[in-house]
Amino acid sequence: MKKKIFVILGVLILTACTSVEPSPVPTEVPPTETKAPPTVTPIPPTPDQAADWQEYINAELGYSFKYPAGCSFGPMGADCKQSPPEERPLECLCFLNAEDPYQVGMQTFLGNPEEGLTLVTLMVQHHETPAYNPPEGEEWIPWIHNKWAYLSEDIPDEPNLTLGGHPAVRIYTPGSPQAYAAENIFVLKDGKLIHITMIDVDIEEHRALYETILSTFQFSD
Repeated sequence: MKKKIFVILGVLILTACTSVEPSPVPTEVPPTETKAPPTVTPIPPTPDQAADWQEYINAELGYSFKYPAGCSFGPMGADCKQSPPEERPLECLCFLNAEDPYQVGMQTFLGNPEEGLTLVTLMVQHHETPAYNPPEGEEWIPWIHNKWAYLSEDIPDEPNLTLGGHPAVRIYTPGSPQAYAAENIFVLKDGKLIHITMIDVDIEEHRALYETILSTFQFSD
């Protein structure tokens, strides 16, 4: 078998990403007589791994994160879509589309063109409609349980993640023959629910890239 060569975004991304350990998937803890305090897992800090990456700032919703230096900013060009990923130039293999500040998406391809490329997709969304935001004064995590119950049978009852200094809920959805394994992260900022979606998270290189991006998330005051 040929030596696996990553062609997406150069050595910078892959070297940075491979050292990040996947965050553990929340597991159910058997009940005890004394309830333990909630375990909140912070994203491990990686100040050097993304030092040369570009920064995206969303002034509308008050958050920022870094994304790989080789990514284009804006939607994928029409010319890029006229050929399969394995035949596209590097500038067509990674982009961050922030035309709509309420639906920001980053996509990139990883892998070896001779063996097939795999698509990494990260979305950061905020739905303005009341149906997708917990009512004012209502506990937001129980609301997540009701609104997003289809994501998993193991949605945590308390925050299990710290994202940019804010408590968040991270939900893992196992893969199936019809869908990739995914993770959804919810964080409440100034009464607005920020929803982060990551697709195909069970591939090691995908997971490493996602974790590095998450480690750079910041929220403005």
